Amino acid sequence: MDWKKIKEAITAFSQKSAEVAREGVEKLTEKATEFSILNKAKMEVKAAEHKLEDAWVELGGEFYHLYVNNELKDVTEQLAPQLQKAREFREEFKKKELELQELLKKYRPEPIDKDKINTLKRELEEGGGTIEQVRVPEDSPVVGKKLRNVKLPKEVLIGTILRNDEVIIPDGTFSFAAGDHVTLLGKKPDVEEAAQILNPSAGKEEHSEEAAQ
Repeated sequence: MDWKKIKEAITAFSQKSAEVAREGVEKLTEKATEFSILNKAKMEVKAAEHKLEDAWVELGGEFYHLYVNNELKDVTEQLAPQLQKAREFREEFKKKELELQELLKKYRPEPIDKDKINTLKRELEEGGGTIEQVRVPEDSPVVGKKLRNVKLPKEVLIGTILRNDEVIIPDGTFSFAAGDHVTLLGKKPDVEEAAQILNPSAGKEEHSEEAAQ
């Protein structure tokens, strides 16, 4: 391979890496917005629930007052204002709950597009690079360690990290946790080495499968 082709491959790889990083930032911003909307909706549900509870307490207190003072004549009429308030707060609570359920459906986590990742992987491999997503197991030596304290190969880039439903763009202070799905970008040998550091048991499992075959 001549130098011109090598330079073209490196440029293509760098561009793809930048695109993945940019997509990660956009996804993180999107997730932050979703979190704010959902959090606001949850707070509104909680506030409506408290108002409903207060209305029932007020209704109970008024009933008790009428009872101990022998003023129970037409209870429904006497307690009409409190009953109406409780009904209104109950409707508000139900409405807020339905709104929250709709938001949870709207912002449900989307499955990872494996076809898209595989396409990107093929394009990166043409330039001598690759992309891998590695799951950090419970027995990984990096669990609890900060990214800056984990020695990884130089020619590897950590992209986005998926933790439960949260997409994270890590910095040096980021700490790994069991179950993290880490996206690795870089030269193939370095990515494979980094994957082994994050999940040493993966290599052992592959060798065991090969031996069994």
